[in-house]
Amino acid sequence: MDRTLLLGVAGLLTFALVTGVITLAKSGQARRLKERVANASAIEVRTTHAAGLPSIRLQTGRQRPFLERILRFLRFNPDTPQEQVIPWWATLLIGSLIGVIAGYYMGFLLGRGAGALIGLGMALFAVRGLFAWQHNNYVDAIFVQIPDAIGLMVRAIRAGLPVGEAIRSVAAELANPLRDEFARVLGDVAIGRPLDQALLRLHARTELPEFSFLAVVFGLQSQTGGNLAETLDNLADIVRKRVAMTKRAKALAAEARMQAGILMALPYVAALAMSQIQPFYIDNFFRNPSGQRLVLIGLGFSVFGWLVIRWMIKKAGTD
Repeated sequence: MDRTLLLGVAGLLTFALVTGVITLAKSGQARRLKERVANASAIEVRTTHAAGLPSIRLQTGRQRPFLERILRFLRFNPDTPQEQVIPWWATLLIGSLIGVIAGYYMGFLLGRGAGALIGLGMALFAVRGLFAWQHNNYVDAIFVQIPDAIGLMVRAIRAGLPVGEAIRSVAAELANPLRDEFARVLGDVAIGRPLDQALLRLHARTELPEFSFLAVVFGLQSQTGGNLAETLDNLADIVRKRVAMTKRAKALAAEARMQAGILMALPYVAALAMSQIQPFYIDNFFRNPSGQRLVLIGLGFSVFGWLVIRWMIKKAGTD
């Protein structure tokens, strides 16, 4: 009873902590909107080359507030609520339940204190995993649409339309989620922010380098001139090849993912077969405290191995 009460309190504290962080982030959206409107005519100061041209290397080592660091760790971005397929409160509830269950069962193996700490860690990583899954799906959907968006801008510019109308055509004709993001870019331009700075904000939201390339193209063209349609056409070809290469890498990684799934499921398939052949051995595992500890240790090693294999596959894909 004491263990259950302790783990329940730990789960509630985890839920309250993460809920408070996200609530603070959402309450700051209105304040940031007022600041944007008030400072619409201000020019953002950014690091540039000595010649005054925008640099393709973005400054990423800036200091972030503590709240922003926590949200970044959780992979929750309050500026893009449309990426959340699962409501944030449901994500927190699922993570807290996973933490309570994991802490309850790990308490048998390591004790109440260690079980509560492990449950807290599992809750945080479960919340982070759900937010990261939604964010990655959202960014992948945008990444696939970028070549079509640049191609649409090229056709609009070659037809004689100005750059603003080309951006507006992307916001009007493409499907979501890129349509909403370019609509936000148009909103930033409407309140006085330069187009390249608005695209850099889009890059900060999605962390896609293609938008930084696009911002540099528009920044250079606004200062030096040149054939914008040809430059965008070359950029569209490069981005199209990057999309194709990413799809090819995912296809090649599918075999490794299948092998990881087989390795993950093989011990449990063997245990199921053993329960049908010799139920006596499996019954001892679940009725004996030592067997229960061995089951928990095996489950922990299986999850850890799956995470390591997944990290290796992701690392190989990014390289």
